[in-house]
Amino acid sequence: MQPVVVQLQEEKERAMKEVAEMKKYLAKREKEGDAAARIRLLQREVEKAKESERKMLESMISQTKQLEHTKIELEESKLEIRNLLAKPRAIAPTKPESQSQDEMGRLRNELRLATEAEEKNKKAMDDLAMTLKEVTTEMNRLKEKLSVAQADLDRVRAEADHSKSMWMTTEEKFQILVEEVDKLRMEADESATAWNAKEASLIDCMKISEEEITKLKQENSRLEEAQRSAKEESTRFRDIMKQAVNEATVVKEALEIARGENSSLKDLISARENSLKTMKQDLERAKLNEATAMDSVKELQSCLAGEPPPASSIDEGTTAKPKALSRQGSEKRAIPVKFPSERWRSDHPHVQNGLRSAAADPGSISERVTTWSAKKDRTRSSLSCASDLTGSSHLGLHNGDDYPYLDEAGTNVGLPAKQRKKRQILHRFSELLRRGRLPK
Repeated sequence: MQPVVVQLQEEKERAMKEVAEMKKYLAKREKEGDAAARIRLLQREVEKAKESERKMLESMISQTKQLEHTKIELEESKLEIRNLLAKPRAIAPTKPESQSQDEMGRLRNELRLATEAEEKNKKAMDDLAMTLKEVTTEMNRLKEKLSVAQADLDRVRAEADHSKSMWMTTEEKFQILVEEVDKLRMEADESATAWNAKEASLIDCMKISEEEITKLKQENSRLEEAQRSAKEESTRFRDIMKQAVNEATVVKEALEIARGENSSLKDLISARENSLKTMKQDLERAKLNEATAMDSVKELQSCLAGEPPPASSIDEGTTAKPKALSRQGSEKRAIPVKFPSERWRSDHPHVQNGLRSAAADPGSISERVTTWSAKKDRTRSSLSCASDLTGSSHLGLHNGDDYPYLDEAGTNVGLPAKQRKKRQILHRFSELLRRGRLPK
């Protein structure tokens, strides 16, 4: 209880010291009293600078007006001189010589006076330019002085506002500290009464705790036995965890092997797709060659019949051929080439026994790894069958010209019906290619 009271007294003394220091600081600032006077002085200087700037602007405006007036007079004098110089030339043949000399003398005097006036105007313009330059320099200096005075005024105002805010904050802090001191005094009295009650209850609790200590000792011995059994259990679980970690490493190795095989299978599939694309291109080329061959056969038949077509029909035929060919080519491009093959259907046994069936089978981790490797072997065998199909079709397309009279019945003996049908289609394509190579 006593440390709490001492702490409260220390906080109260510290707060009183802060309030006294703040009062001293504010009294010192009030004694100085130069802030308000300086503000008023700066305000007067600002007003004077503004008034001088206004007067300088008025003088500059009047001088610019005078300069414009002198420029106008100079231009008028120049025009008058030109007129005077042109007048004696026009009057010379009509007037006698004496009058012309008098006129020339008068004109010379006027010219001299005009030149003198022009020089005076030039000097006045130079003086005006100098005065304008001085006025601008004075104006810039006054502007700088005005900006400095404005900055000082803002700074002094900010300092005054800051001092006022500090005074208000210290006053508020003082009030808060006074309230806290009163509240802490009341809490100290309440805590003293509560402490006496707690001391009595603590003595009773000590008596009860001695009895509980004996019970806790018995409970502690029982818990030690349970801890020994728990340690044995933990050692057994550690062995099990080590075994599980070893199995996990084996599974990781199997997964790495499966990933490598998967990448190789993807490369093989991409190669087969490229070969299928080339085969489609060859088929399109064969169709185009077939169309050209049919046109050439028709021409040969007409030539062999000995009936030369008329010129108009020849021209129409020659003009219609590119159109027909282009139309046939567009139709052939629009119709995609389809190859009936049962190897890539979804009901194929290799596809049905794929990843999903292997993943759905129950069993341990080692059994799943074995099913995964078996699935990879089946997929590889299906891809090898697809490669045999594409290779045979490609050879049929390119080597059909060398064996046009191959006996289809003899070669298709012992093969399934679908493979025989595919071979017949390939032989037909080779025949079309052979016909397309005939001279047109």
